[in-house]
Amino acid sequence: MAANPQCIGNCRICTVLGACPTDTLVCEDCGEEIEPGEEIELEVETYERGRRGTKIITVCTRCYESLYQDGKDNF
Repeated sequence: MAANPQCIGNCRICTVLGACPTDTLVCEDCGEEIEPGEEIELEVETYERGRRGTKIITVCTRCYESLYQDGKDNF
């Protein structure tokens, strides 16, 4: 849990936004910090331990435009 005494341990339903250091968004492709409101969330296909699935990732605008916007598969 974060050092914030109001932390409930579940960031998805937290009402104290911006209070935790983990609120800093980082692009999962390039690793650059993303300004609040500039992030793009995508559902991508995954393949782990022999199983296919999906997960939600957060990327910056630059990575979205260069890697995902044209709709082609990038492996």
